[in-house]
Amino acid sequence: MEVKDRFDEIFSIEVEGWCYGIQNYPGEVFPGLIHAVIRELKPSYKAAVQHFLVFDVLAVSKNLSRASKYLVHEKEIAFCVLAQLPNPSELDEDEQFVLAQIIDQVEQAYGGALERLQRKWAYERRLEQEEAA
Repeated sequence: MEVKDRFDEIFSIEVEGWCYGIQNYPGEVFPGLIHAVIRELKPSYKAAVQHFLVFDVLAVSKNLSRASKYLVHEKEIAFCVLAQLPNPSELDEDEQFVLAQIIDQVEQAYGGALERLQRKWAYERRLEQEEAA
């Protein structure tokens, strides 16, 4: 699958911009700040999936960890990024394939990624069903 609309360039620039912002943050960098940045990127993760971009979660995690002067470990960042990914029920088949490839990177590196996400998605489904009832 080919990346649509050169989104790989847009995504790379956005992540680099956030890393630059963290490195040059005028105050004290703290874990909550890094987690806020990761949450701020949530729309970009979804857009990446929709544009068929299998972005490198491990590289993003490494760059954010380095920008934070290793205050937050790469593994923690990787799992936090995964938690921001869209629910597969919201995606079409091609997007689900891209999502699976993104998740698989973290699963191969650390293990347990898919299990955590399946629990999260099951919880979200239960909430939706309760709200619908």
